[in-house]
Amino acid sequence: MTEDERGWSGVEVRRVEITYADGQRGSMIFKEAALKERLAMERLTDQGHRNTPAAFSPDIETDEPKWMAMEDLGRIKTPPPGPNWTSRGAEALAKIHARNLRRGSEMPWLPHADRKYWEDYLVTQLTVDHFEACAEQNPDFRQEFGAYLPLLREKANIFARDMASLYSEKNSLTLTHGDLQSVDGSHVHYYKGEPYIIDFGFCHYAPFYIDLVGYFNHEDAKMYYNELIANGVSLSYADFYERLRAAFRYSGLIYLYPSIRQWSSGPTELTGKRLLQMLKIILTGDFPERKIDYSNPLFSKLLKEHNSGTLHLCSHAD
Repeated sequence: MTEDERGWSGVEVRRVEITYADGQRGSMIFKEAALKERLAMERLTDQGHRNTPAAFSPDIETDEPKWMAMEDLGRIKTPPPGPNWTSRGAEALAKIHARNLRRGSEMPWLPHADRKYWEDYLVTQLTVDHFEACAEQNPDFRQEFGAYLPLLREKANIFARDMASLYSEKNSLTLTHGDLQSVDGSHVHYYKGEPYIIDFGFCHYAPFYIDLVGYFNHEDAKMYYNELIANGVSLSYADFYERLRAAFRYSGLIYLYPSIRQWSSGPTELTGKRLLQMLKIILTGDFPERKIDYSNPLFSKLLKEHNSGTLHLCSHAD
């Protein structure tokens, strides 16, 4: 497999040539996956989802990484832009969420994104603590970004509070992908004209809103909402939109650490593109562009705000 197919997790992934019993030749993907991912893929396969690769693991009990075989979708292809593709993606995701909504008791192996998860892990150990540690250890980073830290913690804590409330509310809890990147990311595969959602290594029992914020803008989210209703979920659009807004900071937080690593030793003008986007999302609750490789005009705008010291002053009242 090529490096871009392997991803960044560091787990073993291989494309293996196989011969079927009838003599036909083909290939499958073998991945060394954690138990929760093996069981999530087994559940999705058993549910008949044709927008996730069929998967099988001979070991669905051992709580450590073991091999899982998956349908080979070929090289990752970026999906075509436009409303037709977005509606197909919304349909696929809504079916996964709806069929597993409020069914946590059927998935005891799936970790819960509860208050402790949001407050003690995601917004601290996984994100803001890394930012603070880098500021302490790297004088260049501290000089460039140290002023953001107090507001960064404040906004992260607001997000954690809101997500903990959604967990307590229970109405949106389902099997989530948890790492659904933007359209130019690698987790929604374009295969034979259909979207295939891959790599459930970060799956949790969590509010489905976290799977929407990186992929759908405001208008596109309506397509997902309509598909959710079509799958029998009862939810007013006003409630849906309010909770979606509360989840917007999710992408900024989970991709903050990779963005810090991308910045490395700077300078920001060359290596800070993703970091400025993540800071904008966390500090303001805005999501300027849902693209990993976002536009140069937006980068120029964020760089100007950063250099003038106004990026952290642009935050909205929560």
